[in-house]
Amino acid sequence: MRPGNGASLVCDHCGSLGEPALVPYDLETIGESTVVCPHCATALADARIEGCPVRYCASCHGLLVEMRHFVTLCDAVRAREAGSGVALPLRQRPGERVLTCPICGQPMLDHLFGGPGNLVLDTCERCQVNWLDPGELRRIARAP
Repeated sequence: MRPGNGASLVCDHCGSLGEPALVPYDLETIGESTVVCPHCATALADARIEGCPVRYCASCHGLLVEMRHFVTLCDAVRAREAGSGVALPLRQRPGERVLTCPICGQPMLDHLFGGPGNLVLDTCERCQVNWLDPGELRRIARAP
């Protein structure tokens, strides 16, 4: 992948647009959390994006979002995003991996996200949280 038109990456092989290279929202870190990243096991930071509380991984840039804040967060980032209407291809399938919930330690459910963005969302129903891999929040915001 190489830098493309501003905030995208371009595949050297096929020329398709890939994940965004930049974080398109205001991220304010508040302090370190006791919760670790389910992807890279780094301590998450308590943070806010567009005023919504999240837990952010400074290492892999993933986000842990409480379900009660998820729609508000997606709407806030979508309102900020230029809205290019780019529909990126699905980059994983449900069942390809299983993440462990960083709160309860049980396996998270991975499923196709029912909203825009063409992505697989990792969810823990017990703890009422969603895990967004790097770039997935922007995929949601930019999708038509």
